[in-house]
Amino acid sequence: MFHHAHRIIILVLIVAVVAFYANAQTKGKRDKRVEERSAKSPPSVTLVEPPAADYLSGEANVAVRGNQNPVIRLGLSPNGVTIIEFPVADRFFALHPGNSDLVTIDESPTKATDHFMVVRAGSGFASPATMANARRAPVTSIIAQMQSGMVITFLFYPVQQLAEQAHRVVVTYDRNEVISARRAAGLAVNLDGSEEEKPRTASLRVAAPSPAPASTETTPARAQDARSPIRLVADTAQVDTSEPPVKLGRKNGDPIRAALDEAAKSPKQFKRWSDTTHGLSLSVSPVQEMDKRSQLVVIAVRNTKNYDARILPNQPEITVETIDDKGKPLHIEVVKKLGIQTTATNDVIPGGATAYYALAYESRALGARQRLRVAVGQTIAADEPASAGIVSTNR
Repeated sequence: MFHHAHRIIILVLIVAVVAFYANAQTKGKRDKRVEERSAKSPPSVTLVEPPAADYLSGEANVAVRGNQNPVIRLGLSPNGVTIIEFPVADRFFALHPGNSDLVTIDESPTKATDHFMVVRAGSGFASPATMANARRAPVTSIIAQMQSGMVITFLFYPVQQLAEQAHRVVVTYDRNEVISARRAAGLAVNLDGSEEEKPRTASLRVAAPSPAPASTETTPARAQDARSPIRLVADTAQVDTSEPPVKLGRKNGDPIRAALDEAAKSPKQFKRWSDTTHGLSLSVSPVQEMDKRSQLVVIAVRNTKNYDARILPNQPEITVETIDDKGKPLHIEVVKKLGIQTTATNDVIPGGATAYYALAYESRALGARQRLRVAVGQTIAADEPASAGIVSTNR
């Protein structure tokens, strides 16, 4: 009996061991099939971290080689401000904002001699569409064109956090290296007309401390925001004469800027307006004698339409017209401009607004059948500009 029970126990143990190993093998095969299915079937949702944006934040230094025209990417928040500094050996020739509603350039009364610019978010920067694009792509740009010829492009990325903004950016380069590289490439240098490879110490004015080449004519710098009470005025060309600058009794020594400021403060002085041509009407101030070689007038340009008028570059234009007995032009000659400053923004006059242009030009001796006229054209009617007569003080 005892041996019979002992055999039964041994048999039960054998069966249990066999069952245990069988279950282990079955579970291993089942787990292997589950792993294979998991490897073949990725999860339905994959979380991907967005790549870091390629823009500068905080304080940054950008070193530029002479043969480069860099593109600098900056983070900008709706409530922030960025100051960008440039080498002391170079100056601005022109600033070209892409969209002043998105990014604006603060005006400075010493723009001609500044070595920095301050930019901040414009009125449309914080729009839902712009902020939805935050940290992904730039929304607008500003191009700084320097007198050496260097062209620097700034791309602005919208950021939501002020800590992501570029607060101060220092751009460094060797001006002489830039000029050498551009000359080797056949590009223009010394855009202010100076043949020197060192910075000028005098601000831009009607008469330079030293004579400028007769063919030199500068391009007006772009203004930034017409709605700003402070205006970004255009750079002025230099008088082709060795005579000293004329002060016209003004302490600031800049008769063009002084005339522009006086006109903007006293718009009622412009009473006689020309006929409207494609929405533009002109009124011209009396001629001011600057010296025996130059004169100055202020032209008020009124946009009578309810939409923007884009003015052609290098406007207004002053001409001498030779007329026949019936007053019809027989010959038209363009008068050389010596300097210009304006309240216009990016060559645009908003609908219903008036822009002012203070313009210095080369004095001309007029014949009995000659007259001075000023014309202002716009892009939608370049062949039919608005015009008005200029009454010389000699008549």
